[in-house]
Amino acid sequence: MKNYGIEILRMILCFWVVLFHYLRQPDSKLLKNLKSKMFHVPSFFFISFFFLFPLLKTKNTKKMLLRLERISIPYFGWPIIIWILNKIFALFCRKLLIAKILPFIILIKQLIIGRKFLVHLWFLFNLLIVTIVLFIITLIFEIKIFMKICQMLLIIFYILQYSKFNYYFFDNYNLCISHSVGHLVESFPISLTAELINYTGVINRLKSFRNMAIFYCIIFNFFIYHYNVFINIESYSKKYNYNGFDKIFFAIFTFVIFYLIPFENIQFSKIYQKIIERIIKYITSYTLGIYCIHPIIIVYSRKLFKLKSSFKGSIII
Repeated sequence: MKNYGIEILRMILCFWVVLFHYLRQPDSKLLKNLKSKMFHVPSFFFISFFFLFPLLKTKNTKKMLLRLERISIPYFGWPIIIWILNKIFALFCRKLLIAKILPFIILIKQLIIGRKFLVHLWFLFNLLIVTIVLFIITLIFEIKIFMKICQMLLIIFYILQYSKFNYYFFDNYNLCISHSVGHLVESFPISLTAELINYTGVINRLKSFRNMAIFYCIIFNFFIYHYNVFINIESYSKKYNYNGFDKIFFAIFTFVIFYLIPFENIQFSKIYQKIIERIIKYITSYTLGIYCIHPIIIVYSRKLFKLKSSFKGSIII
């Protein structure tokens, strides 16, 4: 049974990503603060890997391969499509889909590191790598040993982050490599935390006193957002935007809020309920697709309205 709260959260996060890529310079103070906090990507990672745990636990190879296929098709497909279209445009229209002609080697680099001319696909690169790593570990070891390995990896990746090794090592490489791999190190802690929390079953136990849990999570998020409660810890870190205890805790508390709100118990007439369910199901089934194509839509809409694109160096007409 789908949790409609989480489906709605996915819709909000998807809209958040598109909105702040579109609003290069937000006028509103609230929008500027939201953009600077970078909470949306860690929240996506937490959702994705929280619901991955049942597949890892049961070692369901068939469903796991379907998940990898769902991530791989847009990750490999879109760069190939854009590269081919760019060649066609250059040959027949004397215009470029991208701001420059793309050699074949650039396509290969995009497919390997997930960030060259479609920079936003670093997210799918990280999603793919973390999923494969966790799946391989769980195929080799029993679930209890797997969870201990997750705990050790969590400690290792935090050491990499807060010893500044992650930043200083990968920052010596060019921007595409440093950000793709640097982001990867920052993605593991939130992903591993999601696995550990699902394993404990603590969130499901919170349903017994859901109102109090939702209230406290809202309060905690308020303090994280407004008062930078982890600022002293974060000051010891060099980062690529998505690291930090504040990101992890905000993602967890936000997930708990939407997970526990009993949207499915809200009573509508049967007709309205079916319509709402279909709308939510339809939109959330395309959130990954929306993420993959939103830079193209943004660039064309900005070109139409003669505005500067926030994707300079990526998809530029």
